Amino acid sequence: MRMLQEFRTGAEPDHGLIEIYDSDACLTDSDATGRAREHVVAGTGPQIYLHSPQGTAPVDILLRVWDGPAPPGGAWGAQGEAHLSFGVPTGTVVVRAFVPEIAGRVELPRPGLYDARLSWRGREAGARQEADLLARLASAEGEAAPETVFATHRQVLESYRLDLWRTGESPEEDD
Repeated sequence: MRMLQEFRTGAEPDHGLIEIYDSDACLTDSDATGRAREHVVAGTGPQIYLHSPQGTAPVDILLRVWDGPAPPGGAWGAQGEAHLSFGVPTGTVVVRAFVPEIAGRVELPRPGLYDARLSWRGREAGARQEADLLARLASAEGEAAPETVFATHRQVLESYRLDLWRTGESPEEDD
């Protein structure tokens, strides 16, 4: 299949969460966030929630749009993946996190219903980096300033890849 579009951004998780959603679907769904905390990713149709085991370092997010089913993603060394359906009736996808709050807006080639494959790597390394940061901050009395300790633990270790391919029209909404 041919890639139509690629978008990359970095974002710090907000309490371990990153949201990817249709621009009209901005209300958080607490059931879905709970499922994401258990299974890394969960969706509600127009919303996708990613759970990161850390919240102090940026994560890398790559969104790719394909003209048909995305090719297998094993070549990038993913440590896990999930498949879900993603409704984008406006054609605009928003990536929301803690810093920056809106990490990006992506105009898809067409609004509609998309199949999505989300894969990830580096989750454990990101969690270890945060644990090391917290331990160093706790023992930093009399040593380097906390800002210096914090700055040394900002390496991007955790990555998420979201592959989308359009499968149909958005379902009609009831008024």
